[in-house]
Amino acid sequence: MQRSQIDGVRVLWQEMPGDFTATLAFAVGARDEDVDQLGITHLAVRHLLLSLLAEPDETTGLLETSFTLSGDPEQVAEDLSDLAALIANPDLSGLALTAQQLDPADRASELDLDIDDAVRDPWGSLLAHRLGPTGPGLLRWPAVDLHRLTADEVRAHLARWFTAGNAVLTCTGPPPAGLRLPLPAGPRAAHATSPVRGGSSGPAWYADEVVAPAIAVGATAGPQAFLLLRLLGTRVDAALDGAAVKAWSTEWSTPVGDGRLELGLSLHLRGKARQRDSALAARILWQELRRLAAEDPVPAELDAIVTRYHRSPAEDPQLRGQLERLGLLDAAEQAHAQAPLADAGHRELLDVSDEFGEAQVAAAARLGPADVRAAAASWLPSALLVVPNGVDAALDGIARTGCPTGSYAPQGELLRPSLARRLRGAKDGLVLGDDACHLVAADGTVHTFPMRDAMLVQRRGETLLGDVRHGCLADVSGFTGVDKLVTRVPPRRHRIAHD
Repeated sequence: MQRSQIDGVRVLWQEMPGDFTATLAFAVGARDEDVDQLGITHLAVRHLLLSLLAEPDETTGLLETSFTLSGDPEQVAEDLSDLAALIANPDLSGLALTAQQLDPADRASELDLDIDDAVRDPWGSLLAHRLGPTGPGLLRWPAVDLHRLTADEVRAHLARWFTAGNAVLTCTGPPPAGLRLPLPAGPRAAHATSPVRGGSSGPAWYADEVVAPAIAVGATAGPQAFLLLRLLGTRVDAALDGAAVKAWSTEWSTPVGDGRLELGLSLHLRGKARQRDSALAARILWQELRRLAAEDPVPAELDAIVTRYHRSPAEDPQLRGQLERLGLLDAAEQAHAQAPLADAGHRELLDVSDEFGEAQVAAAARLGPADVRAAAASWLPSALLVVPNGVDAALDGIARTGCPTGSYAPQGELLRPSLARRLRGAKDGLVLGDDACHLVAADGTVHTFPMRDAMLVQRRGETLLGDVRHGCLADVSGFTGVDKLVTRVPPRRHRIAHD
């Protein structure tokens, strides 16, 4: 791996076969946005690209934003120079038109959220519940109406984050001699550490408006986290299959600051709604995590995890078939070959990445079963599990938690459930007060949503009321007069979800 610097930008390169490819990455993503500016990175980047003749592959994720160009080295160098110059002096005159043309679902896709129901994505719920309205805790909420973001806000966002000191360029060959990167000068960015709530009083579960169960633990970044996550995913998938639960899992490793991760799995349940056994799926998640904390895994399990990481897609029979059907095998092979370079770029750009790299896997190969069990036992008290509303998880050794509730009689305008809502069994009420909304359950329990923390999400004929401070979401569709909430929440807190 070779290193150099161009105009204050760190450059890493390594000779590789195939077309010359260069990726300019910035350490800024959705975690660095404000709750009332969600989507600003997505908007800024897409607007910049409309002004370029070249069309780089662009990704705006949770931790970083990158631009990738391939082809003739001299042409790539010219296109990168144009991009850097545009970042330094952006023309934002057509920003409103860009906002009108953007598909909001692109943001959910780039953040790896459940594209069919992003606002109910269980991992987003866990992060919001644990972290509140900071860093990855913002992942749950839809983007603000992009028309409300001003040119001054976008310009300030670019000036803060898209600087030479906050960028890394990786190349699959030596950088062309004439390459210039006239980005604004600026330091490497300091990212806010998200305060993690809970985790000291023991494992807990809660119910929320989510599509399926998920589980998270607070972990330390490193080889133990890599082995534990992969082992948990493998065992949960096998247990789901053995219990005839039609589902698959997604592994998550989300940095929250200070070398810490939120580590875990979210599930995707298949089949018709009545065939989805969320209670059983939740028990499997919890049981397999507890088993890892109580019993040493078999050494062969750990060896298989490390071996599979190093194996190319073409050498993995299961994966190869899937990629061939999708016509993506060549692209996956190229990405595997370039993984060491990408990993080096991540390590240069980020304190902790959301992907596990070569160094961590090499260290994992030196760990034994007792190391994995000890890590699982250490992190188990921080476990947090979410299930869909109405599901009784019936889990041993884990307490139920949730948002603070009361039993007082709130003052305000009472909105009663419509006939359709009552036919679904609802016997609750919604009270609109001067500074809060109160969801009153049939037993008199009151869940209060302060207006200063309220988020109103409307999608597919539904109205969902959220609390960004506690990270919760409630379905308030079907209350007579619920549209009055649109005038009660701040304009930027009224979100139209288009997933």
